[in-house]
Amino acid sequence: MKKLLIIILAVALCLTEAYAATNQTININTTIPTMTGGLNVTISRVTGTVWTPATSISFGALTWDPLNSIFLPDSYYAVDIGVLDNSGAVWTVTHTRTSLAGTGTNLDNKVNVAFVKQTSSTTSQELQKVSYQDSQGIAYTKTTLSGGWLRIYYGIGTGDPANPDAPGVTPISLDSQAGTYSGTVTITLTP
Repeated sequence: MKKLLIIILAVALCLTEAYAATNQTININTTIPTMTGGLNVTISRVTGTVWTPATSISFGALTWDPLNSIFLPDSYYAVDIGVLDNSGAVWTVTHTRTSLAGTGTNLDNKVNVAFVKQTSSTTSQELQKVSYQDSQGIAYTKTTLSGGWLRIYYGIGTGDPANPDAPGVTPISLDSQAGTYSGTVTITLTP
């Protein structure tokens, strides 16, 4: 019996040594390159529910609406602005514009500009809606846009009470002289 107990202990000791725990540390690492001061700007023409890539904001020839006695476009525009910066710097995106001018006048108070924080293709938060006239110098910081990107909508005033125009925006009527009107928008990223 004593011999059997010694044999069982010897076998148990061998099995313990055979299955003894060992460990080894494996290092893991990567390097993320720094990206600073970049903007990714895309323009989309929106007609109904169809979004089409565009290279500029061109409302084209407006259509006369005899019921409301105003001129209307076929589309509005969405400009998406993504900041390409992972440096940790605090940055600001600023919107500036020149007057949407034509022959002796401008349409600065005939266009809505809505600034939106977009967090997905379907989720957004309106930050501000103003006239094109009042859109000069509007800026948003990294903190404000954290977790999303800036989308700016541009649309001719419609006078629609269900979707109100920005304060001070009125539709284009016969009091606006015929002709071509043009201007520019500049998006600036500053550290």
